[in-house]
Amino acid sequence: MRDIDIIMKAMHDAQALLGAYIEPGPRDPEAILQSMLEILDQEDVIAAQDRLNKIYGCLRVVQ
Repeated sequence: MRDIDIIMKAMHDAQALLGAYIEPGPRDPEAILQSMLEILDQEDVIAAQDRLNKIYGCLRVVQ
């Protein structure tokens, strides 16, 4: 899988988790935070981010 695909999948999974969290009903912030860490703190995600940062530099929003 390409680095951008790894990052995009992690972002998609994290956004889906947050989307479910903001729905009405009981919430468990600690469980959500743990799930976010499980998604975003994976070796392949961190390695892909590092490689992309080396190539493109720090990504930032441009208005």
